[in-house]
Parts: sequence; C-alpha cells; structure tokens
Amino acid sequence: MTQLTEDKILDEVVGILVEVIGEDFLLDTEVTSETSFNDDLAVESIEFVALAERLRERYGDRVDFVAFVGEMELEEIVSMTVGRLVTHIHECINQGEEDNG
Repeated sequence: MTQLTEDKILDEVVGILVEVIGEDFLLDTEVTSETSFNDDLAVESIEFVALAERLRERYGDRVDFVAFVGEMELEEIVSMTVGRLVTHIHECINQGEEDNG
C-alpha cells in the first residue's frame, strides 16, 4: 500500500466532509488543517456519526474515529481541527504499515 501523506489525507478528509456536510455548505468555506469542526464547519453530532462511518469505510478498522473522540475531554472535541484528525489518521495508517512491514 502506498503511504499516504498528510496532504493527501487532508484532501480525502475534505472530500468526505463534502459528502457528509454537503457541497453547498462548503462552497464558502476553505477547509484547511486549521479549520475547526465546531466553530468553522458547525458539524452536528449526526454528521460526526456519518463522518466516523465514512472514515471506517475509507481507512478500515485502523482508524477508529469513535475511540479517538472518546478519549478526548469535551473541550478538546469542541475545539478539534481538521488537522488534528488528519494527523490521527496519518499516525494510525503509519502504525498499520509498520506492523505489516
């Protein structure tokens, strides 16, 4: 499996967010690593569930979004950025590659 860079993962996460939140909403918002799920994207809990499902579909069991968020304090969840999620995904994938290689 080709190793994914954080830039590539960011592109994929933005694509997933378009699916989950809707393209119309994201037209006026440039999603970057600094974009917050709560303040910038106003992601609702049901959308977080859909995001978790799509991440599992894309990355498999290596990326467990529910467990990742479950380990956070409420303030951390509220202030979470797209970049923090991208870094988490990157670390999970790299860990998986190291275990296999």
